[in-house]
Amino acid sequence: MCFLGQLFQAGQACHAAYLKSTARNGFKCIGENVALAGCDFANRERISLGEHIYLGPGGYYHGLGGITIEDYNIFGPQVAVLSSLHNYNWENSTMIPYDEVELLKPVVIRRACWIGIRVIILPGVDLGEGCVVGAGSVVTKSWPAGTILAGVPAKPIGQRDMNHFRVCCDKHRFYMLHKKLHGLTKTEKAG
Repeated sequence: MCFLGQLFQAGQACHAAYLKSTARNGFKCIGENVALAGCDFANRERISLGEHIYLGPGGYYHGLGGITIEDYNIFGPQVAVLSSLHNYNWENSTMIPYDEVELLKPVVIRRACWIGIRVIILPGVDLGEGCVVGAGSVVTKSWPAGTILAGVPAKPIGQRDMNHFRVCCDKHRFYMLHKKLHGLTKTEKAG
């Protein structure tokens, strides 16, 4: 290969390494084995990401009020997490439909939750560990550990077996950790 070809390949490798490093920069904190699949982050300096997390493609995370996503969470594609809202209906608002004041309401997603495709999580929500949120749901308030939610607004439709959940936690049986240690999981046909 000629010198210019080698130089071009070296430049491409440096650019790829730069893009990979800048994708992780700027967060309040970020753990190991975090997959950010084409997500958009606003105010990433106020976003904390634990370890062994997957955030699906097309996600939007608005961190102005603060977002904490603890270890072992999996988020489907196009999830939106919002941590602030406009001042629109208060006695002291100065304009309509809303004024220049941002109301900051942190969001916390506890350990090992599963958030489905196109879920919207609104400001101030705290999801307990092990919660499952069905596709297309809009989570408007906080829920305790193990709650299975679906709908608009999201309502409980079930409860996870928290004894089994704790056994899996104690044995470190977390999907993203397993995937890192053992590679891709098997695919089976239904039926």
